[in-house]
Amino acid sequence: MTDGLGDPRRLAALAESGLVDSPPEQAFDRVTRLVAETLHVPVALFTLVTDERQVYKSSIGVGDVHETPLSHSFCRHVVESGAPLEVVDARLHPKVRDNPAIGDYGIVAYLGMPLTTSDGVRLGALCAIDHEPRQWTGRDHGVLEDLAGAAMAEVELRRANRAVAAAAAELHFAATHDQLTRLGNRRALLDDLGQVLASKRPATFALLDVQGMRGVNDAHGHHAGDELLTRLASRLESTVIGDGHVYRLGGVQLCALLMDIGEPATRAVSAACGALSSGPYGISCQAATVELPREAKSIAAVLRLADARLARYGHVATARA
Repeated sequence: MTDGLGDPRRLAALAESGLVDSPPEQAFDRVTRLVAETLHVPVALFTLVTDERQVYKSSIGVGDVHETPLSHSFCRHVVESGAPLEVVDARLHPKVRDNPAIGDYGIVAYLGMPLTTSDGVRLGALCAIDHEPRQWTGRDHGVLEDLAGAAMAEVELRRANRAVAAAAAELHFAATHDQLTRLGNRRALLDDLGQVLASKRPATFALLDVQGMRGVNDAHGHHAGDELLTRLASRLESTVIGDGHVYRLGGVQLCALLMDIGEPATRAVSAACGALSSGPYGISCQAATVELPREAKSIAAVLRLADARLARYGHVATARA
């Protein structure tokens, strides 16, 4: 369990939930409505307690009030203790009798249940409030506890869905990006090339051959060579950003898919070669371009033509589909 409103783990869980300062949602409004109707109270709140304020994710009976400072919060005591708080008459209760919410909002009777995640983090409270003194029954406690559990089941389901989505995104990234440079890989290139060709949108494919890396590897080791290639790839990506996408086909062969043709594409390719050059290491770059779809209308034709053009520089073809 976490203790204290300022506990970093608790605040991180609040932020990760995405509930603080989010708009009303039917799933949680249904819960507060059931609290009000089942316990016959004029006010029902689903609160999220930060280290500075309490926010109403859902509320019944408080008008346009969406949050209060902690000075007005009864729910903070539920979060701090991790236990239900029963108040028959707030004006007499030692823990809350000086709370200004009694006078400002007419809170007299209060029953609150902690909203706790499956790993023991308390986000806030689900509470029932009356404007008159009230003896809360065991049934009241049971109903509120069950509804708090239902609310947290929704919160946990959302958290699980986010985790699944994040894992799927990580898997997709791993499948479509080069592990060393973090550029798109061959699979990503083939997918993107196929889409561009299918759309018949004018574009330019540039095959970029980085020359001199073998000398770096021989002189400084493969680790230094990998670090240099990663830096060059990052420079390439920064140079091309806004004009297209870059990929690593393998080894020291990179490429770019530019959403332009003619002079703009030529300038982008020139800048890309400049980004891939490194004077201190004797690194240079040769490029071959193919205009799509004018010069090639299939993925295989694009890569074959780019390879043939690079071959004029003594390049060994490796870009075949």
